[in-house]
Order: sequence, then structure tokens, then C-alpha cells
Amino acid sequence: MKSIISKLNPKLIRFASLEFFFWATCSTYYPFLVVFLIDRGYNNTTIGTLLAINSFTVIFAQPFWGMVSDWIRSVKKVFIFCIAFSACIILSMPLYESVLLLGLILAIITFFESAMAPLMDSWVIQGIKTEQDISYGNIRLWGSIGFSITAYILGVIVDHTSIYIIFPAYAILAALTVLRAVKVKVDNPAEHRTSFADLKIERLLHNYYYVVFLIFAIVLFVPHRGSFMFLAQLMEEVGGTGEQLGLCFSIMAISEVPIFLCSKHLIKKFKPVYLILASTVFFILRQVLLLLASTPTDVILLQALQGPSFALFLTGAVYYVDSLAPQELKSTAQTVASAVFFGGSGVIGSLGGGWFLDHLSLTQMYQTGVIISVVISVFFVISFPVGKWLVQKSQQTVKDI
Repeated sequence: MKSIISKLNPKLIRFASLEFFFWATCSTYYPFLVVFLIDRGYNNTTIGTLLAINSFTVIFAQPFWGMVSDWIRSVKKVFIFCIAFSACIILSMPLYESVLLLGLILAIITFFESAMAPLMDSWVIQGIKTEQDISYGNIRLWGSIGFSITAYILGVIVDHTSIYIIFPAYAILAALTVLRAVKVKVDNPAEHRTSFADLKIERLLHNYYYVVFLIFAIVLFVPHRGSFMFLAQLMEEVGGTGEQLGLCFSIMAISEVPIFLCSKHLIKKFKPVYLILASTVFFILRQVLLLLASTPTDVILLQALQGPSFALFLTGAVYYVDSLAPQELKSTAQTVASAVFFGGSGVIGSLGGGWFLDHLSLTQMYQTGVIISVVISVFFVISFPVGKWLVQKSQQTVKDI
């Protein structure tokens, strides 16, 4: 075993272990946050509003930290600072009784915590560009394994103890993540020191394909985020337990592993945009089947679609966004994109989902999700011939001048 490990690429070992502990840390917070809010006695509309505030914060936080990272030429320093600060604040969450104060604390946590995943993506993509034997997926799959194992174990523990165990669990795993981050020596998101003048996001927003992708991603993720955030309510409605909810998130994460394992082959064989388009089929199927779920087993098994939907989307998206961005805006491009399809969609998904649950039903929420997913997928497909036509028209205009 020792000889096998010694032959592995050191970057693979360091980044893979970092992904494992980072996503293990994440699995103690977001999957159980709604359970914590339910335990506090809040209704679905209040919970949706709190989660929407979180998601609104993401829209500004992720691009901010991406720009800071590009400016100081260090993803590593920003990442370590954000996770350490998040852990300190999350430990204090049980102390806050007022819904307004709790909303403020959740927004502060989100401001620091939400940028870590896209920063990690950018860190990995830039760190392995010169490596022939490893890919983003080979590394990211260890994050899914860490999330899966921890989510299930914590679900069992919460069922037998208290939901409040998630806060010290986050702090402990965050400390382990920091220790692993220190060991990663690669940290060079740009070839030269970037000035703030170079960091204008308008440069990205002038790219037709980047803007279309942002619109497509935010709308596609609205029903997906709504389903994720209110999964606890669905599990409760079909008679499930906290342990079964933890198993849902565990299955969800482990289903990503085969996709990430095959990602190097997929990226070589197919263009990133084709992977994104393929993922939309599974996003739609997921909404349809959630609409039909009637038992805890149904809900648990359906989480296996997380792999061919979200993981396939993410695999294509990180490479697609990277290909569209100039070198000095790589981290910014990733964090802006992530802010849009997690933050923007989270605002709409949280508020809309909470309203649907309190005024209509889960069934009607999933029905709406199917329609939204189909319409935006068609829009994305049509955008490519439209983009080609716009380029040709622009070139013709230049010739005429």
C-alpha cells in the first residue's frame, strides 16, 4: 500500500484530501440547516426567507472573494481565512434567539462560507493544468465521498442526540480542512499581479456566451435549489426520519463519484457544453420523479440522480467557464458563475419554495419545477445558433464600415 501511495501524484493526494475534509465540513451545515430552523419552530415561509437572504448574500460574496483572490494572487490565503472565520461564527449559532438576529448571522456566515467551493474549483483547475495524469473529477470525487460519509454518520448522530451537534462538528472538520490546506503548495491563480482595473466584471459580461450561461444556470437551478432546501419537508411528508434524511444526502453525494471518476474521459471525448446539455435531461427527470415520490425509499433512491444531473453539470461548467475567461479573471469568472446559479437561484428557490409549501403544496412546487427546467433547457439550446448569427452579423457590419 505504501508503495502505491508513493507512486501517486503529490498534487492528487494533497488536493484530494483537501476536497475530502472540505466537503465533509460542508455536509455538517447546509443539509441540516433547515432541520435546525424547523426545530426553532419557524414556518416554511420564514425558513424560505432566511434561506433567501443567505442566497442573496452569495450573489455579492462569491464575486468579491474571487476578485480578492485574483488581486492578491492567492486562493489559498482567502480560502483558509474564510473557512476559519465561518467556523468561529457557526459555533455561536445556538446562542441567537431572535429571528432577525439569526438572519443577520446566517448572512454573515454565508458571506464567508459561500465562496469556498468555487475558490476550491478554481484552485484545483489552475493547480493541475500542467498535469497529464489527473483531472478535476479525479480530485472532486473525494469531496463527494467525504460529504457522503459525514452526512450519513451525522444524520444518525442527530437522530440519537440533538440537531445542535452539527455546530461543533463543523468547527472540528473546518480545523482539519485548514490543516490540509496549509499542505497544498500550489497557489498561483494568475501569471502576474492583477490590478483592480483588470478585475472589472464588465469584461466578463461583454461575453455573449458567458452571459447566456449565467441566465440559463440561474433558471435551471431554481427548482433544483428549491428541492434541495426543502428536502427535509418532503422526507417528513412521506414519513421519513432524520437518519433517512442523512442517508438522502449521503446517496446524493456518493452518486457524484462515478461522474467525477469518469470526468477526464468525458472532457476529452465531449465538449463541456455537451455535458451541461446532457445534465439538463436528468434535472428534468429528477423533478418529475420527485413529483411522484410517496415513500422514504422513493425519496432516498431518487437522490442517485444527483450524479448525472448536478455532478455532470458541474464537470462541464467549471471547464466551460474556465475556457470563456481571460487568465487574470479565472477565479472571478468561477465565483461569479457560482454566485449566479447558487445565489440567484437560491433566492428565488427559497422564497418560492417556502411560499408553495405554505400556500399550495410540494406537488405543485415540483410541477412548476418541471416546466421551468424544460423551458430554460430549450432556451440554452437555441442560444448557440443565435450566438453564431450575432457573430456573423457583427463581422458583416465591420466589413460594411
